[in-house]
Amino acid sequence: MRSNIIQGIHSLRQAFEFFNDFQRSHPNTKGAALFGGYNKKIEWIYKDLVSHPLFSEEIRNGIKEEWESDIFSVNAIADKVGLLRPEKREMIEEVIDALIKGEEVVIKDIKEVNY
Repeated sequence: MRSNIIQGIHSLRQAFEFFNDFQRSHPNTKGAALFGGYNKKIEWIYKDLVSHPLFSEEIRNGIKEEWESDIFSVNAIADKVGLLRPEKREMIEEVIDALIKGEEVVIKDIKEVNY
């Protein structure tokens, strides 16, 4: 369930950023006005999420943290991992699992990078 919330926040923020980019690229157009209205709705959704009493303070803070993060990095990481050989992808997955568990991960030496 947590992953669904995070992915939803990322999707909202990505849409927000894409609409802003369109507005910057095409100012004073009907599309810019349309996307400006959509962004106001996205901002409303975000503000409602971070103030909703259904969520604990921890969840609301997590939503804020995700909103402020580099929401495009998840896709960039996935794209890069997809370029690795299968055994390297498995190694990356193990590192990610260890990080999620709170384990310390130390990378001592990287001698080769083969895509």
